Amino acid sequence: MTFGEKLQKLRTRAGLSQDQLAKLLDVSRQAVSKWERNEAMPEVEKLVRISRQFGVSTDYLLLEELEEPETANTTAPAAGLWVRVKQWYRNRGYLLAWVLAAWVSGTWLTWLFLRPIHTSRRRTSRILPG
Repeated sequence: MTFGEKLQKLRTRAGLSQDQLAKLLDVSRQAVSKWERNEAMPEVEKLVRISRQFGVSTDYLLLEELEEPETANTTAPAAGLWVRVKQWYRNRGYLLAWVLAAWVSGTWLTWLFLRPIHTSRRRTSRILPG
């Protein structure tokens, strides 16, 4: 079995489209398509990320004589989920930062503007001896 056939088998078994896998690996969908058609090979860094994503060894991916993964695929869903969570925060983490900044600044501004009102009430309501 070739690298492309193995990649396609692992991707479909994980329920990922070419687009989804491309986003996880930070490549284009066309690159994944070329890999699956054996028209090109991914860089070493991408091979390592693919092996971690699917819970298989790089030997399994690269060596055609290995037909079955060397490691059990029991950790792949958890590893895949963690990769997706990290990718989501990498892409949308700025939203969380903006929400947090807005909440903190809103709380601070509320405290800043309401505090003088409360302190001025206390001063005017006191009866000074005279």
